Amino acid sequence: MRYNSKFPHGIMFHRFKNSDIKDSGYGALSASDLDRLIKFIGKDRILNPNQWINKIKKNNLSNKDLCLTFDDGLKSQFKVALPVLNKYKIKAFWFIHSNTSKNNYDKSEIYSILIVKKFKKYENFTQKFLEYLKINENLFKSKSFQKYFNSEKKLYKFFSKNEIKYKYLRDIYFERIKFEKLMDNFFKSYGLKIKSFYKNTWMSKNDIKNLSKEGHLVGMHSFSHPFRMSALTNKKQFNEYYKNYKYLEKITKLKPISMSHPLDSYNRTSLNILKKLGILCGFRSHTKTNKGKKINPSKLEIAREDPSNILKLLRN
Repeated sequence: MRYNSKFPHGIMFHRFKNSDIKDSGYGALSASDLDRLIKFIGKDRILNPNQWINKIKKNNLSNKDLCLTFDDGLKSQFKVALPVLNKYKIKAFWFIHSNTSKNNYDKSEIYSILIVKKFKKYENFTQKFLEYLKINENLFKSKSFQKYFNSEKKLYKFFSKNEIKYKYLRDIYFERIKFEKLMDNFFKSYGLKIKSFYKNTWMSKNDIKNLSKEGHLVGMHSFSHPFRMSALTNKKQFNEYYKNYKYLEKITKLKPISMSHPLDSYNRTSLNILKKLGILCGFRSHTKTNKGKKINPSKLEIAREDPSNILKLLRN
């Protein structure tokens, strides 16, 4: 049995786990998971980033072509996934955001760690969090929520209704500062402090530099990892991309030419800014498309598959 995909796309990875990693976030994969996935899709189909970019330039990606991508610059990727890639002599895309400093970091990644630590199952967390907020259930009968729910369910069938409710509150209903305050207080009520989980969550600048030196391609993933890039003004979007661009250029001494859209949020403004920055290839986070539309609408909107969907095929 082989992985039968009929269009070029990336495989999208986030969190990993092993016995040395004390706390890992929701959906974390093991080295064994990655090894089995590579064997299943076929190493011969996986292009290294320079091969992928050359084909993008020539507009001649074939339907069998795949690449591996890693979002968010997580330390677990460096510790767990990289040795597996080295074993197979595979190079990958690594999309790094800049919001990883000790005093200013992406709290949503820490929340994912705390969800697993305290609740084990994501559904248990969403149920408790919704009870904590005491949100009027009529909110989830609104046209706004129904539209959001239908869109998310179409793209990500594995999300439960409670998970989509949580994402709606995070991405649409609350402003980010308000949402993070609610989450901080929620976890404090369980005796968990956000800052205590910062250490070893993200790669160091030396890790990123070494990836680049070893032939992997380090690309952009925004400055602050906003929940909704598409909702930002033109100026704020430019700042998100440009500051991330300069951050990575300073570390790797190379101009970024690839990126992935954080939380799959972007619009025409985003694409225009990326073109002006010289970005040659961009990835979204799903493989769905509207009827009659191309699976890869542009070089900045390349489809990606979630590894959980591929591993599910192996279990069936």
